[in-house]
Amino acid sequence: MEKIRLFDKTFKLFIPNAEIEKAIDEVAAKINKDNEGCSDIPVILCVLNGSMMFTPALMKRLNFTCELASIKLSSYEGTTTTGKVQELMGFTTPVAGRRVIVVEDIVDTGNTIVTLAEKLKEHKAREVKICTLLFKPEAYSKDVKLDYVGLSIPNAFIVGYGLDYNEVGRNFEDIYVLDKEDTSMKFYVIFGPPGAGKGTHATAMAERYNLHHISTGELLRKEIAAGTELGRQAKALIEDGRLVPDDVVIRMIGQEFKTVKGVNGFLLDGFPRTIEQAQVLDDMLAKIGAQLTAVVSIMIPDDVVVERIRYRATVEGRADDASVEIIQHRIDTYHQQTEPEIGFYKEKGKYHEVSGIGTIEEVRDRIFKLVDTF
Repeated sequence: MEKIRLFDKTFKLFIPNAEIEKAIDEVAAKINKDNEGCSDIPVILCVLNGSMMFTPALMKRLNFTCELASIKLSSYEGTTTTGKVQELMGFTTPVAGRRVIVVEDIVDTGNTIVTLAEKLKEHKAREVKICTLLFKPEAYSKDVKLDYVGLSIPNAFIVGYGLDYNEVGRNFEDIYVLDKEDTSMKFYVIFGPPGAGKGTHATAMAERYNLHHISTGELLRKEIAAGTELGRQAKALIEDGRLVPDDVVIRMIGQEFKTVKGVNGFLLDGFPRTIEQAQVLDDMLAKIGAQLTAVVSIMIPDDVVVERIRYRATVEGRADDASVEIIQHRIDTYHQQTEPEIGFYKEKGKYHEVSGIGTIEEVRDRIFKLVDTF
């Protein structure tokens, strides 16, 4: 296949299987030469899950007696490295006093290799050799020597032949690279009750992921200030004491989708507020060949809503917002009109919830960890 689609991303053919097999032949020949006539039994250490395809292909080509072991480490979320290596499963066989050949699918930053070399030293391995199918020299800055390298490649994100994107794509026999021509946009909704911190965290999300933040309140003010036709319609309605109808807000949002360039997607804050609006949003996105990526819901209990809004009212000098009756009305409106959207988006598999309790930094980190998985 020339292209594959995994979740929200498109990948194009990068290394065909025939080229992979040839590289494995060459690596195996070097390892066989180095182990010719060996009297001990080296350990072939498969680093899970990435090298599950490379390791058996390599072992079939080895002509000396060896033992298979494995370890599972992780440092990636989505298409980016976290910079932190976690041990998910330890060595499956003792390595003390033995020669170990580490078999990796890919070496880029080298963080995993350094961690693994340190662990093997702690476990008193006698000798350690590093074998990797793929190597990104542009990204590598560590001192650990790579003894056997199949193919050197550019610093690009790839999948296939054991490599994954959010745990899918490992099964393809060819290797694919992220298609830079893939222009699919992300569309998020930030959701939650009053006082959950949607505005604060929407700003952080927009900065981190290069999203255009659409706050319906700010959007109305911007259109009115600019004197656009939509702005004039909204201003006339507001001056007459009437609510701005859905179709005017929807047209403003659609205009943002059409005119804003240079972003990776859009983050809607304050829309949709009802199931009817959610359905309209789905239709709007379908017309431009897109779909909602996810709803990020920041949840706090009602008593915390009251506490936060009363505190915010005193800080901002808004005495009306300090009224418990007014706050309770806002909470009731949320439960009656907006909360039913949860079930709507859960059925579509789009709803994702994080706790809004804690410091701003703690809640923001939860949101980032969630959004990184999309």
